[in-house]
Amino acid sequence: MKLLNAPIYNYVDEVLREDDIHDVERVPVSTPGNSLFVVFAVLLTLVHGFILYLLLGTDIWPAIPILLHIVVAVVTLVMTYGQYQRGMDVQHLGALAIVSATTGIFGTLGALVGFVAYVIFRQKSQHFTDWYESIFPTDNVSDAQRIFDEILEGIDEHPTMYNVMSFTDVMRLGSEDQKRRALARMTTRFHPRLSPPFKIALKDPSNAIRVQAATAIAKLERNFMQVLERIEEARVREPHNHQLLYALARFYDDYAFTGILDGELEKQNRKRALESYKAYLQHDPNHADAWVAVGRILYRSGQHEEAAEWLQQAIDKGIKVKTMYLWYFESLFRMRKFEALRKAANTHGRDALSHEDLPHHVREAVTLWMRSAA
Repeated sequence: MKLLNAPIYNYVDEVLREDDIHDVERVPVSTPGNSLFVVFAVLLTLVHGFILYLLLGTDIWPAIPILLHIVVAVVTLVMTYGQYQRGMDVQHLGALAIVSATTGIFGTLGALVGFVAYVIFRQKSQHFTDWYESIFPTDNVSDAQRIFDEILEGIDEHPTMYNVMSFTDVMRLGSEDQKRRALARMTTRFHPRLSPPFKIALKDPSNAIRVQAATAIAKLERNFMQVLERIEEARVREPHNHQLLYALARFYDDYAFTGILDGELEKQNRKRALESYKAYLQHDPNHADAWVAVGRILYRSGQHEEAAEWLQQAIDKGIKVKTMYLWYFESLFRMRKFEALRKAANTHGRDALSHEDLPHHVREAVTLWMRSAA
């Protein structure tokens, strides 16, 4: 199912995404294990240098420096294993123990040089994702390719968001095959505005269409619970992340007025959306979209007086959202407070009319109330 308000749901996915193994396994340079390695490497270089001197520069019995070398190698291996048992990073220390036991001073010097080179090149190294991107770059889709893909998917027939009337016409007038394909698309790209054609499909004369519609709605309800579980899981992981509270409010809001889900479930969604929005506003009292959402839900729930009071608070607070004025005007109209509506239209009407996508009949109504107040 294509999620609504994708950015906020993508944020939930970011919270739940497992850490990249290349970041998890990436060991920093400044660790206790590396510090111990440097100290050990210097000491072992001196010790092995002394042993080499005893072997080549003196007349001492050769078994003695060989025995000393074995003792030093065993002690180094034992100490390295002990640090490993304690959970310390011993990748460099382990290599030092091996090369020290096999090649003596030459191995310790090589290990020191290798560590210095590691530190230098580590600073210039690329992150795995950058390196992978350089080999397999992400395609930048051209406008022509995007249009072609949309034609294949059928999105070109319904610009911006799927046109509800087109689907409604299909469910009323289309063939059975067209209805089946429309239901499949509506299910994968569900939006509450697609509820009317779903309702028509549930009453279709064809038993196959009715069954497919009922199955699709059951799938949407399952998807609802799955997404809700993911949001709650993210909130448990980051309990003080207020953006996740906003994501929860948006999620309940999206499924508050679909008209096809269980009636009691949608009623609970409206209640939880209001509670979540108001809780979020405790942390971000100037979030305009949250203020408007609460007023809109109150209005659509038939609580016109509460909606008008809430939106009046938002206006008094200095929040300016074009759609907010329309919900405020409508609330006053439903309450038959025509004088207050005239004053509000005279004060905020121009702001409301500046909305580019305002339907023609709404624009005419706002203009009429502005004229009556003049």
